[in-house]
Amino acid sequence: MFEGSVFKTKLYGDLIITKYINHKEVYVKFLDTGYETKAYFGNIKKSIVRDRSVPSILDVGVVGDEVTKVNGNRLKEYNLWQALLSRCYCDKFHVKCPTYKDCSVSDNFKYYPYFKEWCNNQIGFNVLDDKGSHFELDKDLLIKGNKVYSEDTCCFIPREINVALIYNQTKKGNHPIGVSYSKVNNKFVVYVKKGEGSREYLGYFEDASVAFLAYKASKEAYLKELANKWKDKIDLRVYEALIGWEINIDD
Repeated sequence: MFEGSVFKTKLYGDLIITKYINHKEVYVKFLDTGYETKAYFGNIKKSIVRDRSVPSILDVGVVGDEVTKVNGNRLKEYNLWQALLSRCYCDKFHVKCPTYKDCSVSDNFKYYPYFKEWCNNQIGFNVLDDKGSHFELDKDLLIKGNKVYSEDTCCFIPREINVALIYNQTKKGNHPIGVSYSKVNNKFVVYVKKGEGSREYLGYFEDASVAFLAYKASKEAYLKELANKWKDKIDLRVYEALIGWEINIDD
């Protein structure tokens, strides 16, 4: 009856009905992309059937046919996927966090079904830390200074490790990383932050370079400590990256 009929859509060009079972089960094919899906006949008439092979999230992310919700709740994989796309391609996000302006997402990760499958195959994805929180997606540990979210650069790590890495990138003025200047004592002072709200005092130093070396030794030792603490729950790549992590004076 309706098979072979062509209908217009508001955003995705024309589609053709390839098979009509009933008004709740109509199979269609988009003429521009060849994408095939099942739809309600009422939605076809309203021109609101979506071509899920076309980028629809920030003009780069393709949802595909993969499930994004269960019982009305968004899946963790989908939330992660939307978050990384926003970090790289959302102008409003860049106003708040300009350091992400130069970041990008690999072609594979722009395709949600691929990203979802990748997540579920990763060590740490469904692991909880000692505070009951899920491990976090990280792009900076495996390749220092990395700007691309991809299967080769991303991993899941506990927040404790993620926070330690973020603090590694903290600078104060023109001094080396981890070093600040005390006007009161007319000396350089070093604190090593170890987790949220926790830091270790290493002392005052006459020379900024010496102060940095003290910070470097303490921080690298702390990262090795974290590597061994989480060794049984993290990817081997994560463990090796932490063990071999080097802090440079210009980080």
